Amino acid sequence: MSPNTPFGLEAPGITRPHYVLDKSYLDGASFARIQYLAQNGVNLLLPDALIHELVRKRDRQRTHDFFKLAKFDGNLFVLPGIGEMFRAEQEFNAPAPSILRAPRVGLHPRLLPSGELGLDIEALQSAFQHTDELNAGLPPIVEIWREFGSIPKLKDAAPTDRPRVIEELCAEIRDDRESMRRFYSNHRPATFPSADLLDERWALFRWQQVYLLAGLDFYARYGLEAEPDEETLLHERIDLDYTITALLAGGLASDDSDMRERFRFLRPDGLLMPLRRASTTSSSRGEP
Repeated sequence: MSPNTPFGLEAPGITRPHYVLDKSYLDGASFARIQYLAQNGVNLLLPDALIHELVRKRDRQRTHDFFKLAKFDGNLFVLPGIGEMFRAEQEFNAPAPSILRAPRVGLHPRLLPSGELGLDIEALQSAFQHTDELNAGLPPIVEIWREFGSIPKLKDAAPTDRPRVIEELCAEIRDDRESMRRFYSNHRPATFPSADLLDERWALFRWQQVYLLAGLDFYARYGLEAEPDEETLLHERIDLDYTITALLAGGLASDDSDMRERFRFLRPDGLLMPLRRASTTSSSRGEP
């Protein structure tokens, strides 16, 4: 499989663009907009974060969302989860997008006589483990973010200099591959791939970039003494999972301004779906 065809998909381009879809865009897009995208050959990629948000409970909005997705019959793909990507990279010492494939899926929702949504979700089963994976991932996030308080550049900077220092550190996270490899080496489990193998094609590399940027964003807003609460971390984890998969796949459809900004910052060559409504921020998304 060519490295230019992540997850076995056709390389992104004008003729067959593909986008990782998040719930903010799906909620905001009209049926007419979805129909237009489907008729024009757009591929939508469903990360496990979206599947988790859709199947964790049932309500009117989620029912509408499934009927929207059904219009993409033939152009809808399910992406591997972040945990599955990590396991593949650990086992094969190669970037997950070059190993794993995104299977095509068809969704056929129907309204039952009871008014409940009927849906064959066999292809989406992995999402039911997503809540446990999210909760299991919360402590490592906190530990990584706490390390920012000990970075000399940040700790010793005057309050007026801190925005500039944070901007410099963000640029280092984006541009300095060797710096990212050193950070990875300092935190790498013994069975994980060697640092010198990693680059932007790897889920492990993108995961590290995205989480480090998120930590800097948090402390830029709330200060080095702030302690993120569990609800904030859960929302952040879902958003970051979207961002990581979009970076690897090369396209993002989201109305979330923070997510769009991080994606564009780390993947300037990537495809961003044009906004169809006023953008939101991560802090105003409401319940996932």
